[in-house]
Amino acid sequence: MINIGKMNNLTVKRETSSGYYLSNEEGIEEVFLPPALAPEDIEIGQKLEVFIYIDTKDNLIATSEIPYAVVGEYALLDLLDVVDFGAFFDLGIEKDLLVPANEQKIKIRQRDRGSYLVRICKEAGTDRVFGTTKFGKYLETCEFDISVGDKVEVVPVDTSELGYRVIINRKYLGLIYKNEIFSPIKIKEIYDGHVKNIRPDGFVDISLQRLGIKNLDDSKKVILDHLFKSGGRTHLHDKCSPEEIRRILGMSKKTFKNALGMLYKDKMVRLHKDGTELLHKKKVYTEPIK
Repeated sequence: MINIGKMNNLTVKRETSSGYYLSNEEGIEEVFLPPALAPEDIEIGQKLEVFIYIDTKDNLIATSEIPYAVVGEYALLDLLDVVDFGAFFDLGIEKDLLVPANEQKIKIRQRDRGSYLVRICKEAGTDRVFGTTKFGKYLETCEFDISVGDKVEVVPVDTSELGYRVIINRKYLGLIYKNEIFSPIKIKEIYDGHVKNIRPDGFVDISLQRLGIKNLDDSKKVILDHLFKSGGRTHLHDKCSPEEIRRILGMSKKTFKNALGMLYKDKMVRLHKDGTELLHKKKVYTEPIK
């Protein structure tokens, strides 16, 4: 079965004067691949990974170009043009993505250039691929294949008073709270995150730090590494300001105090009123998690 709006592994079956025809393993369905959208080294019998969509003449079209997202996924897309019936966005392939006017949560205007968070959808009945900025019904019916504690791919898309809104594994939306961010974050960059909470409203709370004891283990290594690089002593101690700890170690004061307490119990450090001293000058621990 050929999946419209998604990536498909198809075989090049034949070539005509106008282009190539691909089919699935059963050889039942065929899709046209224009020469301009085909790889340079294409040959009969070759297997290709292609994106499938329906053109304005209702023809199935394949492209070897890889879109920024497929049906069921979210992406931060650049606005290209606005017309009466909708707005066109760059999907990363030759065919632009239409977000119809009735699928815009807030009306997109020609002067509103920039990037927008868009969900890729497929129209029932026609199978045409389109975009939407109305996410409510998709969040309400979302079925998750992730659990609390899972490591996930996170892409920040915009900011609010609470923190950064993010795309998770391309399929879900979530938030990293501002008070849990300890190093600079860039929009559109890919980060490793960890699922803190899956909320009833369909959003997911994300942490960029590992959770629970794993986070403390990582934090212990960060503190030890800082002590080693500082010659065995640092001015940081449990009375320092949260801002100072965040700036130097990239962690919250609470995490610092808990990790420092564990190092003290392990007899790895000595605590002073004006700082912390490393008792074992030899580096016998692993590098901190990056």
